[in-house]
Amino acid sequence: MRLIAARDAHELARLGADVIAAQLAREPRSLLALPTGRTPLGLYEELARRVRAGALSLRAARIVNLDEFLGIPPGDAASYAAFIQRHVVAPLGLTAEHVRLWRGDAADPLAETRALEAQIAAWGGIDLAILGLGANGHVAFNEPGTPRHRRAHVARLADSTRAAAQGPDGRPAPLEGLTLGLADLLEARRLLLLIAGAKPEARAALHRGIEDPQWPVTRLLGHPDLTVIELDARAASP
Repeated sequence: MRLIAARDAHELARLGADVIAAQLAREPRSLLALPTGRTPLGLYEELARRVRAGALSLRAARIVNLDEFLGIPPGDAASYAAFIQRHVVAPLGLTAEHVRLWRGDAADPLAETRALEAQIAAWGGIDLAILGLGANGHVAFNEPGTPRHRRAHVARLADSTRAAAQGPDGRPAPLEGLTLGLADLLEARRLLLLIAGAKPEARAALHRGIEDPQWPVTRLLGHPDLTVIELDARAASP
């Protein structure tokens, strides 16, 4: 594990963008697995700034998103697909044929998990997965107790995960979600974990350096190319 300390949110975004830029310099057609939520917003803004300045291009890159709420269609503003469209696809100039996002309203959720994994395989596997960290240690929607060999699946969401995901309109988050599994993430060639927010227990579990099934983030410790960019807890918002 390569651990990098960021002094503030701007530095976290810049350092994260540097990792993505280096990956794209190695392989412009890289497949990126992307997160949603508050943590990566600054990263996406920094990538967009570099694209506008002509310093970076993602036109050849392919993307998938890590997870999605079950039952919410992509066109719903509360969906993670809409988040990625709004903050990544449009600002970075990605083309539709290079984007495969979860369909939360899929008639057959299990078939949807297989279809997304099939697309990842067709694109040659994930080159770089960018991850956030939940307060209970979840990565994507892999909640505590998820086996490390679990592939893409329908996940029952923890109460804390749903509370953190509740939108400004007060609509409660769904009980379940679609997610890439820990096995999918561990098969990625590179992992980038961004840590912001206080999350003291999850941070402590990661820093102990011991795999613990009750803290899914610790499953990443065995990956051969894991970079962690961590915002100083004193600068992190609760």
